[in-house]
Amino acid sequence: MIVRAFRGIPLVRRVWEEVEHGVYVTDDTHFKRLLAGENGAIQPVGFPREDVFKFDPEIAAVMDDLLKSGNWDWTKLVPV
Repeated sequence: MIVRAFRGIPLVRRVWEEVEHGVYVTDDTHFKRLLAGENGAIQPVGFPREDVFKFDPEIAAVMDDLLKSGNWDWTKLVPV
């Protein structure tokens, strides 16, 4: 997934759980630790559905460049 984080920054994250009003996400490292039941794994963070979008590998590959150049466009992503 690509989530709209604080200040509108896009982040690539993994879905941990979907609930009626939102989606709980985490990064790859903590996803693996959570699955393994390890202590110290950071708990998933909830996002409202309007801030969660389907992962697009082509957009994700250039996400940082688009953001730095000011050309990031949320409308190019598909909401969940």
